[in-house]
Amino acid sequence: MPSPDRLRRPVAALVSIARRAPGLRLALGSSLAAVPLLLAGAAAAAEAIPADPMASSATPSSATPSPVTAGPVTASPAIGAPAAVALDDRRGPYLRLGAGLDWSAPSSFRDQDCSSTSPPALFGCGAGQNGRSLQAAGSFSQTPVLDGALGYRFTPWLRAEALLSWRPQLAFNGQSNFLGAGSSQPVSGAVESLAAFAVAYVDLPRIAGVRPFLGAGVGGARNQLDGVTYRFPSIAANATTTSAGGSSSGFAYLLTAGVAVPLSERLSLDLAYRFSDLGQVRSRSGSATIVRPRGTRSLTIAGTEADLQTQGLQVSLRYAF
Repeated sequence: MPSPDRLRRPVAALVSIARRAPGLRLALGSSLAAVPLLLAGAAAAAEAIPADPMASSATPSSATPSPVTAGPVTASPAIGAPAAVALDDRRGPYLRLGAGLDWSAPSSFRDQDCSSTSPPALFGCGAGQNGRSLQAAGSFSQTPVLDGALGYRFTPWLRAEALLSWRPQLAFNGQSNFLGAGSSQPVSGAVESLAAFAVAYVDLPRIAGVRPFLGAGVGGARNQLDGVTYRFPSIAANATTTSAGGSSSGFAYLLTAGVAVPLSERLSLDLAYRFSDLGQVRSRSGSATIVRPRGTRSLTIAGTEADLQTQGLQVSLRYAF
């Protein structure tokens, strides 16, 4: 039978562990409250044991509860058992699929070279009727965004991913300021953008059950322009000039911030804000179709360009393998 002094040492160790881990206090509280009674009972049992070893062997084992089965001692295997690895601490690959909605910053179509004469520039280098440089000022419409990413977590706070992002419906709407064409000169065009990024994320400490993160990425974007139509209702109801479309590829980058909400050991819901600079949208040099009351003709003109920057909200599911 172990002496009371030997029982006090493991109990004291458990009390020390409980103090360092407040979450264990409730689980151990009821068992530790019974420790004084257990020690007193153990001491009384030790005094009652006869000197004859044979008499000791005849004592039923159930007469005195074994300290091994007491609450504080049986809790120790659970304390030492490994905890499940949280999703945001799990090293290894992951897959992320998401969707969102983007809206664009103000933009304008302008000449790639306003001094071009062969072929001639569409706008030219002068000032328009509103005193600003000749251009078509406006913005791109809201567009859905679809994301697909394959990533890897290197440490509990650092991960990276290869991201493919598609914006299928970017409609440009604005007003041009040609001289002598009236105050209303609506401009419209349609753009599709496909971008690829290498993105690095820093996961911050958890707050209220969610984990904030910050991210930045660099890559490239390919923007496809179907064409730009300039309308001049002051000249005639059907007076238009439609420039050629074009595609362009160039440098792109993004900045993002959000929170990850754990759904299970391997799955999380990511809610994020993202700013994206997708480079430029360009029309190529080529034939423009000019419709006027006297007829329709074609004229070769130089290319135009517009900046494409968006910001928006994304919702995605991230699964760790």
